Amino acid sequence: MASSTIIEACNSRKRNRKPFIFETFAIGDSIDGFSGPFRDNIRMFLQEFATIEDYTLCGFPIWSTWLISNSTGSVFPLYTIEETTQLSLHPFCDHCKLSGWGHHYVSKRRYHLLIPANENWEKPLGSDSLEIGTHVLHGLIHCNGYGHLLSINGVNEDSNLLSGSDFMDLWDRLCTIFKTRKISLNDVSKKGSVHLRLLHGVAYGQSWFGKWGYRFCRGSYGATEKKYEIAVQFLSSLGLDKILNDFRKDFTERRKIKQIIGTYRELSEVPLITISELLQFMLAFKFKAPFHSKMKLANGDDYWCDPDIEEKNRPISMETFVNMMANSDCRWPARRLEFVVIVIVNFLKENQANVGRNCRMTRQDLRNEARKFIGDTGLIDFVLKSIRCFALGSQIVRRSINPTTKLLEFTIHEFAKEEESIRFPFLDMDSDCRWTERTVKQAAEFIVKILRAHNGDGAMSRQDLRDKARTTIRDTGLIDYVLKSINKSIMGNKIIFRSKNPSTKRIEFAFEDVVDANRVENIELHMNIDQDLVYLYETVLLSYPGSDSVSLATGVVLDSKRFVKEWKLEDQEHQIMALTCKVLPSFDELESELTRPLSPGVVVFVPPWITIGELKGVTQFALRDTYCIMQNFVVTQIGGLRGIEDERLLSCAVGRDAHVWVRGCGLDLDTELRYEGGPIKLKVSCICGARDDDGERMVNCDACQVWFHTMCTGIDDHEEEVIPEIFLCESCRNF
Repeated sequence: MASSTIIEACNSRKRNRKPFIFETFAIGDSIDGFSGPFRDNIRMFLQEFATIEDYTLCGFPIWSTWLISNSTGSVFPLYTIEETTQLSLHPFCDHCKLSGWGHHYVSKRRYHLLIPANENWEKPLGSDSLEIGTHVLHGLIHCNGYGHLLSINGVNEDSNLLSGSDFMDLWDRLCTIFKTRKISLNDVSKKGSVHLRLLHGVAYGQSWFGKWGYRFCRGSYGATEKKYEIAVQFLSSLGLDKILNDFRKDFTERRKIKQIIGTYRELSEVPLITISELLQFMLAFKFKAPFHSKMKLANGDDYWCDPDIEEKNRPISMETFVNMMANSDCRWPARRLEFVVIVIVNFLKENQANVGRNCRMTRQDLRNEARKFIGDTGLIDFVLKSIRCFALGSQIVRRSINPTTKLLEFTIHEFAKEEESIRFPFLDMDSDCRWTERTVKQAAEFIVKILRAHNGDGAMSRQDLRDKARTTIRDTGLIDYVLKSINKSIMGNKIIFRSKNPSTKRIEFAFEDVVDANRVENIELHMNIDQDLVYLYETVLLSYPGSDSVSLATGVVLDSKRFVKEWKLEDQEHQIMALTCKVLPSFDELESELTRPLSPGVVVFVPPWITIGELKGVTQFALRDTYCIMQNFVVTQIGGLRGIEDERLLSCAVGRDAHVWVRGCGLDLDTELRYEGGPIKLKVSCICGARDDDGERMVNCDACQVWFHTMCTGIDDHEEEVIPEIFLCESCRNF
């Protein structure tokens, strides 16, 4: 369908802006009928789901599709601009050239899909809309199905509006229903000074875009896919203990790194061994709403609670446990949860009395016993799943995995009350303290004992606490320092709060349970995850001491910016075949004119019962509709050197999803619009191994006309004026 036909069809429809649901738009069966190649599907989309606007952008028509978010109520447009290449001021595609697709024939049309920044949602598109990078979403897709994601941004990141991930989901859904072939992107996303491709590469083994299937495409400065994979694996496997050991000569940095590692190990239920595990936990923890003194790296039912390991031996009170369950997304009230817990505890006690103090009950046995008193099996399963370690009186209930049978088991046993370990964040933060860490810690622990003994009587005034501390600690300056700093220290499932009594105006100290998630969200806990991530990024990844290996690996990851996703060609139904038809020029054309790698073919969807002669007609129409160089191309043969007879049935000649060679005549070799990379192909042979233009700054040798990276030739990459008027490469200088 020609563009003019689409415009007429859209104009004939009643103009309205009834929005589609953003969260479900382009999901599964929400859009039907897109059973052809991209060039046909995009036309159908514009006809069925878009409205033509009454203005143009640089002379190109604009369609709008309005979307509404159920989660935020936001209403915004998805614009589609059809750019005719022959009328464009920029007919060639730099994005194709830098993605390694510069040898593609120039497509006749390219489609810009964009969602403007939210302050421009009700405004017409500006004349610079195809150039600026501030759009929430901007993608460009050529009519041959190859395209580029140019920008992706969240909306008001600090508000409750939509995130970059939400719009990335939409883009991925659109590419899927349109049946795009490949989409590339240049990942230069940053948060402050942090390059996300390095941070996510070390944490997850892939870039942020890897969540949607984008993989390595091309690297700069000679970086290859194999080098990238080795670099990511090497950096991800750096052990935290090794990092601390390697930083032993720099006391200040080592202390800060140790404090960060210790903080998040304290919060994690699973061991954090490598920097990958640490970064994963920090990034996951950042988006966890409820606070728990321990968090899992992943949500699962398997939990190992080894009573010999102090970090996993700390129980919470039964009251705290019940409150935590009730404050989650649980559908049962606290009183029912408490009843189930008591029933479970009684069965464990009874089993202990009958079998012995070290007895264990499997999850299934305990569930069967509980069902005798509780009819709601869903309630029983929820409580059993939630149990980790909790205390009731002088007894502890634990859940663990039997290392032999691999079955979940529950135990109950008496415990001797011990002092719970206390975390004082200020000990890690203040490097200018005039007392030793040991002295401050001993003073803080004594003051906590006083406060704990007073806990049943409510808050304790600063003066009373100071007076009692002076009976043992003679240094009043040390006492005052601890009282000033001890706020928000954590002991088990309790936290110390320092506040001013509104009635007496006196400073008071009190213990409180860490139960209310909303309260805890407002507690800083002397922990800023963003700052910790930046510190690890800049200190460990960018400035690792005495190791060229880390520096080289980091450089390879940072030099790998181009990523690509490929959608596999699949038959849409049993009676349709998907074929890729690729033109094989004549020997003379390959020798003299078409010297670059062959351009990808066109995709056609045809029934298997047509003849080869009929396939020639379908392919000829598709090629003429797609590429400028094939405006008058005539298909004369299906097959390579030996053609296939026109009378043969397609199903008897080629298989499904096949690549079919096409031969013919009429290529427009006089057109300037031949290759997407432009008429001139740079000769690149840099000492770093690069053999093609990778988008980095280069300089041309005036003797051999070969291009080199300025950085690789010792030229300052940040100052244009330092490039000499005459530049000779090393080979030409030594000639």
